[in-house]
Amino acid sequence: MFDAVTEGIKKWLINLFASTINHTTRPEDRKLAIQWLSQSRDIVASDQRSIDKFKELNGLINSRTAIVTIANSVSESVSNYRKSNLPLSMKIALPTTLAAIPLVGGQAAGIAAFGSAVGIPVLLLIFLGAAGITSIIEAVVAGPEARTHIVEIIETIIEDEQLRRTSKQMKAAMKEQPMDPTRYATPNEETALRQHLLGMDPFHFERHIMSFFEAIGFKAWVTRKSNDFGVDGFAIHPEGLMIVQCKRNATRNKVGRPTVQQFKGVIEEQNALRGYIVTTSEFTEEAIQSAQLSDKLVLIDVTALVQWHAIPPTFQ
Repeated sequence: MFDAVTEGIKKWLINLFASTINHTTRPEDRKLAIQWLSQSRDIVASDQRSIDKFKELNGLINSRTAIVTIANSVSESVSNYRKSNLPLSMKIALPTTLAAIPLVGGQAAGIAAFGSAVGIPVLLLIFLGAAGITSIIEAVVAGPEARTHIVEIIETIIEDEQLRRTSKQMKAAMKEQPMDPTRYATPNEETALRQHLLGMDPFHFERHIMSFFEAIGFKAWVTRKSNDFGVDGFAIHPEGLMIVQCKRNATRNKVGRPTVQQFKGVIEEQNALRGYIVTTSEFTEEAIQSAQLSDKLVLIDVTALVQWHAIPPTFQ
């Protein structure tokens, strides 16, 4: 019963965060909110001491006016939880549940105990954890307001002079159900990381891969709908279009030459600057030989992908 109530509270908070962000009037504020949540998730998932997490999370909230506004709105709604549509059992449990979270020096605090040093939103992010924050991000980027914003960005990008030779069909594919990249929390230990990547939801895996391109400042996104080009993700390098194909294959299911040849054709036909095939397995010798005939195709096997997590790629 306790677990069900706790999960109910978490779901309510996730919806509250997402609704607050989606009701912001400016698309750029929603983008800022997604970035804030992504950074917060990394902090929550880190091995830092609780006090250091709280300081960093509080600093992120106070870094932008738009984020402060969103955080204050969430705080106000949570403070007025008695007037919310929460079931009575959850209203009764909410203060006690939040008070159980350890804070500085082993002390704990519920809603009423919070002041300016550590605000309610910080407590809520800790309570929701990395998985809960991911759920907020997914709810925001899946909302109609966020999708419209992403499409607007992509429509601007594909009119860029650098992409003038990209086909109409590819441009249509670039705008088909676009979603932001998302860096998901992953284990640090190599064996565990390999297993985690292998077990990821395929679409989450694509968003995770594209987050590496976004992390160095490229406009990057994934498309939920499959397309005839076999492209899962797009990124805009200062010199042109990058296209990415993700293969979340079982360890023994190597990527073969036909896949490489087909993707080389897409790279050339669409005048892409570079193409990446990223897999959780390896490539056959024939696939590697075929890729070496092109200076535009990069193969990333599981060993290289693990290295991305230790030393982020620069895509030079």
